[in-house]
Amino acid sequence: MELGENISPSERYVARLEDGETRYPHPPYRRVLTELCQRSVTDLGFSSPRSTQETTTVSPGPTSDSSREHQYAVASSAGSLRDIETLRRSIDERVSDTAIGSSAIDDWELSVIRHGRATRYQEPGILLADLTSDLAELNHILSRSRSASSVRRLTRVTAQMAGLVCLMLVKLDERASFRRWARTARITAEEAGDPLTVSWVRAQEAYGYYYSGEMLEAIDVARHAQLVAGSVPCVGAVLAVALEARALASLGSGRSSEAEQALRYAEEILSNLDSSEIIPSAFGYSEAQLRFHEGNTYTHLRDTDAAWKAQQRALELIPGNDYMDRTLTNLDRAVCLAHDRDSRHAIAHAAVALTGLSEQQREGIITSRARELLRAVPAPHRALPAVREFSDLLALPAGGEDG
Repeated sequence: MELGENISPSERYVARLEDGETRYPHPPYRRVLTELCQRSVTDLGFSSPRSTQETTTVSPGPTSDSSREHQYAVASSAGSLRDIETLRRSIDERVSDTAIGSSAIDDWELSVIRHGRATRYQEPGILLADLTSDLAELNHILSRSRSASSVRRLTRVTAQMAGLVCLMLVKLDERASFRRWARTARITAEEAGDPLTVSWVRAQEAYGYYYSGEMLEAIDVARHAQLVAGSVPCVGAVLAVALEARALASLGSGRSSEAEQALRYAEEILSNLDSSEIIPSAFGYSEAQLRFHEGNTYTHLRDTDAAWKAQQRALELIPGNDYMDRTLTNLDRAVCLAHDRDSRHAIAHAAVALTGLSEQQREGIITSRARELLRAVPAPHRALPAVREFSDLLALPAGGEDG
């Protein structure tokens, strides 16, 4: 077997087995070989551990330096992390056979709930890594499930996790990846056969189009999310209606009556949600979120008095660790100040909102929204020192934004 530069440790080990350089396979490989060939490893031509030990000279007790080398050799002989993961999965499979226990599915459902809560305070890049790791595991388990009821439950959890991945990509402003994951989440949700999950997934997709600047597509997808939910008051529906209001408002004052009607409908749905759904989570909705969305709607409509009132209430209600909604609300305030031609205070307010954030927290739609603020500053005001400093904060050329 020829080894290339990108061969993994496991592949190198298999190559050594094939070439006879390794006399006796590690435990995970022994199991695989015996199961595939239905013969013992000694029958397959490998030396036994005893014969290997008999040809090995035992050295005196190691010194402290050689002890560390000895420990490293022992750890290496246990196999790579990939080998260990293979063994762990093998144990899981043997314990559960081909049936996925109800308790195991319960645990996955709790895991997706925890991830949903983490969306309110965790940096999207970090949470994205956690989600994709869990999804890989979940996909492996789903492929082994045979029970129809287990498959439905696991498919629903998979759709929810895929929807959360979609949400993280939206926050990171990764538009191409968002589209691909939105399709995966939508297809998986439909396969699960749960209309409320489909509604929620479609609402996440609508947000992606909104932050990509595709307002007509965002409105269409948001309305489909409401249609799927039917008359049931649910999180997917209220998220979609609030998003529809914001997208309509961004199209200009000509759609203001539709936007305000959507806000009233969102208020009505929120008032009818089950108390278990009025929580700080991607799977919940609360007055704090509604006021943020209301303030954003009126910011787009340039109704700064109504926007200011909603923003004030939002900042009173949004938890302190929900940096995303707090920052976006403050950026909306800054945009309102710019609309009122108070550029100096607009930039100062935005700078305060961003200065306390880490680089990881600022990346994505927060920075994108801050750049929109720079574009809202009238051209004669862009030479102000505060504007230039804010431009530097965003790593943009001072005065480099037109429009």
